[in-house]
Amino acid sequence: MVFQESFEWYIALYLFLGGVGAGAILSAAFADLYDREKYVNYIKSASLIGMPAVAIGCFFLLIDLGQGLTKPWLLIYLFANPTSAITWGTAILTLFIIVSLLYAAYNFNFIKFGGGKITLLSLIVLAIGTAGYTGVLLGVLRAIPFWHQTLIPVLFIISAISTGISATVVVKEILFSKKKENIAPIETGHFYLMVLEFMMVIAMIIIALNGVPEMVFSIKVLLSGKYAVQFWLIFMILGLLLPTLLYGLQEIKKLHMKGSFLIIIELLVLLGGYYLRYLILHAGVFTEKFAHYIG
Repeated sequence: MVFQESFEWYIALYLFLGGVGAGAILSAAFADLYDREKYVNYIKSASLIGMPAVAIGCFFLLIDLGQGLTKPWLLIYLFANPTSAITWGTAILTLFIIVSLLYAAYNFNFIKFGGGKITLLSLIVLAIGTAGYTGVLLGVLRAIPFWHQTLIPVLFIISAISTGISATVVVKEILFSKKKENIAPIETGHFYLMVLEFMMVIAMIIIALNGVPEMVFSIKVLLSGKYAVQFWLIFMILGLLLPTLLYGLQEIKKLHMKGSFLIIIELLVLLGGYYLRYLILHAGVFTEKFAHYIG
């Protein structure tokens, strides 16, 4: 088995930041559709996260492209092949950055017309596309079977919404803490997203354990191999199970999280979201035999 070395930490950061930005805007767009006045501070907080996170993530993607930084005019070729997933992904990311920037400008009163429901529905589609593309980017690489799962893009979308909500809550607690705003429905949704993410991770483990040898090797690297400590301690326990447990206690009225404690829990969710992507990247292995088999 050969560990892939093409995707480094900056690709993990791109996948993470792209998901956070898309998730923040997706949750804000739904909140805006439901009741803009009720969630206005949440929407503003998400606007401060959405475009900047995706744009910074794209910067790390450019680092991977190499010549994209020194010869930026070559980036036009990213739009040149309409049958390529990279071309579609580039178009989605570009549109997301533009529309979410206009949305932020409207939310902070820099422009007077926000486009109404058309803008919100466009943001929902683009945010789902942006979050899903971070998983599709891996899925198209058939030589690495662990990445070539239908489940990975779905898991990344769920994690993106969860981490997007966490980042938005952190910004809201820091910048708008004096303006009380009940976001209980969003917190409830966040709880169920984390439960769903846990179920998806279990499904990923079961599928990989019953897959081709390369998949079995990858998942064992996470479960009991060189990345086991990061997988179990940082991702599963601190980044997923602990926040899910605390949100569950809040749902049954046994706990009320707020202030610094809430910020710490949301930061743990963000840490887990990053490590989910980092670990899936670094557990990717291939064999010459399998690469030759798929052509």
